Amino acid sequence: MPTGPPGSEKPVYTPKPKPQPEVQPKPPVQTQPQAEKPQQDEEEQERFIDRLYFGGSLGLQFGSYTNISLLPILGYRLTDRLSAGVGAVYQYVKDGPYSMNNYGGRVFAQVEVVDIGDGALLAHAEAETLSLEYLYLNSSRTAILKDRKTLVMPMFGAGYRQRISDKASFDLLLLYNANNDPVNPYSNPVIRAGINLPFTR
Repeated sequence: MPTGPPGSEKPVYTPKPKPQPEVQPKPPVQTQPQAEKPQQDEEEQERFIDRLYFGGSLGLQFGSYTNISLLPILGYRLTDRLSAGVGAVYQYVKDGPYSMNNYGGRVFAQVEVVDIGDGALLAHAEAETLSLEYLYLNSSRTAILKDRKTLVMPMFGAGYRQRISDKASFDLLLLYNANNDPVNPYSNPVIRAGINLPFTR
């Protein structure tokens, strides 16, 4: 029982709790849809097109002996220096009253051996298959007849490539024809000039 005067008791101090900082909830992690594979396929398709090129050469000779030659090609750059491709061959030959049509195809490979100025020294190899018409005398040697045969002609040699732009170029080739058939239409050396143009810039 208290003995002091009324109101002499000290109040009991009760500390107030400190306010706690509010914790913001972390936003949920959003995952992007997997769209890399179609994009990767598209990039690979673009790279393939960028390495394709086309071109070829055209030969014209008129007079008593007429020769019109078309040699279109489709090539692919395997590396910056190595390329390979396929091509078609068509020749129209007129010798006096006789006209002949030759046609066929070829495969080729080229490598840029060393750079020279704005171009490069080339090593070239190809195999051409040609169905050609030719003239011959009959057994009594009284008439000129015409027949057709197929020749396979391996050719190899060197050349020079003059770069026109990053992808376009002009080629001048000096080739040796390893087929010595008497009706072979090519005499050694075989000289070819052609242009290479890219499908894309």
